[in-house]
Amino acid sequence: MFWQEDIKEEHFTLPDDVQDAVFNIHSKVLPIDHAYLLSQALLNELPWLGEVNAGIHDISVADGNGWEQDHESGFYYPSKRSKLSIRIPKEKLDEVDALVGKTLNLGEYEIKVVKSLKPKLMSDMQIVFAKYVACVENDSEEGFLQTSFEQLQALGIQPKKMMAGLEKKIQTPEGTIHTRSLMVADLRKAESVKLQEQGIGEHRLLGCGLFVPQKGIESVDAV
Repeated sequence: MFWQEDIKEEHFTLPDDVQDAVFNIHSKVLPIDHAYLLSQALLNELPWLGEVNAGIHDISVADGNGWEQDHESGFYYPSKRSKLSIRIPKEKLDEVDALVGKTLNLGEYEIKVVKSLKPKLMSDMQIVFAKYVACVENDSEEGFLQTSFEQLQALGIQPKKMMAGLEKKIQTPEGTIHTRSLMVADLRKAESVKLQEQGIGEHRLLGCGLFVPQKGIESVDAV
């Protein structure tokens, strides 16, 4: 755990340079570890995703409560509240709407993109959480936090509080990507938005390094 004193907030105007394009979807079943399959399906439809500062959210993260999962079988079952969310520059919002009406092919699985919803701006909340941050295999919590601290500083962000959480793996044909969840708290508003816009670490199209706002400091092990 990394913990410093609270900060004083300054005036801030929320920018709209980067936004989350959000879609209603329909899918009967998906593997819990679907990051690689989803990224390939979306790149087939939108090849430019690999050329801009884009990120693809884990579908379960985008919704939060609208799904059920079976860890033993490795699958989960999206509900009507489940969403597909893609973080992209504002100027690409019109282009990403081309997904509406398409069926994304994830091998044995499919996702029907039903409807485009209102894009979401980044949040100025002072607490943000990333379910996956790419890290070194078998790195200690202290090592992970130190690397994260350095990555944040490289963005001009001075983190006051950080907590590391669950370790998870993302499988790809090129090998296993090791990740850990990370909460960063007591950010200045400008820092919070910048972190959401830029992310940290690698593999943004696999959902890594993508931060979302969190209302309070809770146990990251429960997320």
